[in-house]
Amino acid sequence: MIDLNEMTVLIVDDIITMCKSIHRMMKTIGYGDQFFYAHNGKEALRFLRKEPIDLILMDYNMPEMQGGEALSIIRDDRILRDIPVIMITAQAYADYVAEAAESYVDALILKPLTIKLLENKVADVVAKANDPPPIVAHLKRAREFEEEGELDMAIQEAQLAMEVDPDSSRAIRELGHFHLKKDDLKEAEKWLLQAARMNEMDVIAFHNLGELYLKQDKIDEAHHYFEKAMEISPRHLDRGINFGKTLIQRKMVPRAIKVFTQAFKLSKDPLVLKEEVADFCCENEAHNYAASLFEDLISKLPQRPDLLFKLGKTWESVGDVKKALPYLIEAEKNDEENLEIKFHLARDYVAIGKPIWAEKALKRLLKLDADHKEAQELLKSCIKM
Repeated sequence: MIDLNEMTVLIVDDIITMCKSIHRMMKTIGYGDQFFYAHNGKEALRFLRKEPIDLILMDYNMPEMQGGEALSIIRDDRILRDIPVIMITAQAYADYVAEAAESYVDALILKPLTIKLLENKVADVVAKANDPPPIVAHLKRAREFEEEGELDMAIQEAQLAMEVDPDSSRAIRELGHFHLKKDDLKEAEKWLLQAARMNEMDVIAFHNLGELYLKQDKIDEAHHYFEKAMEISPRHLDRGINFGKTLIQRKMVPRAIKVFTQAFKLSKDPLVLKEEVADFCCENEAHNYAASLFEDLISKLPQRPDLLFKLGKTWESVGDVKKALPYLIEAEKNDEENLEIKFHLARDYVAIGKPIWAEKALKRLLKLDADHKEAQELLKSCIKM
């Protein structure tokens, strides 16, 4: 049982003055005994794994790790998942956490935060944590049955949850989720579509529908629901990206490009994401798309010789050595100590019938590493040409 007056509270906000302000409000109300601060999601998770906490008050919009992402990790952790969490967010971010009412968070407070609002929300959340409403109790048991592999029992508990609160899309969505795990795709589709109709912000239902249609190779439908999930909540970006990667592996590159283009628009760090996608495409033989991504990255990050090298190797992979050479030449100029660049350069010169240029590149390489066996062998073959 959580004691309102004696509980230990973790306040998570990247702005220290906000942490102190929330702390003062809680002391004014008389709630809480011990208080701790964390300034982003990663820091909060590190703290939670060291100290027992009764209640978390967490800002949504933070650097390094957003509140929504941290919350998702908390709920997936068997030790941490039952800690009550109140999310605090500015109105501008309300769409990103609209899913909260039907998913993970115990309460949502839109700024500006007031003492009265905080008092009411904390009291309500703690009361429900101490005496969970029937729907919460049923869904908790359903989750436990799922973890034990008892999917039929999980379905029964989800049905009971739906009966006690028929207006909750969460219970219906969970019912669909369990049927999906059972590979009963027809039943899963029925319940997940119903949940999506009931709550147009139920991002988890949309994600599950994407997974369901992907299992059935209904790519258009899968794309539609993964895209909706990404648009509603950017923290579901990884799932959309994984869908795009699946399309790349299935050689459905034009469709994958549409998914990735949307993901880049939604990403907080699109350049990092573009490089990740470009590397994946290289590994899975989508070389032309990878090349276009590397070209875009180079235009924005000209100080990165490794990108020039990656683009050169990408063109090599499709046998277009003439396109590869200018990038490798530029990469060597900007990274004179890189032996691998020099060796690729030499091989490409050999491929286009310019052994003298290859010799020069190999001699520059051997000057740095006289024992480089592959370079020695290639140099011998150049001399014989």
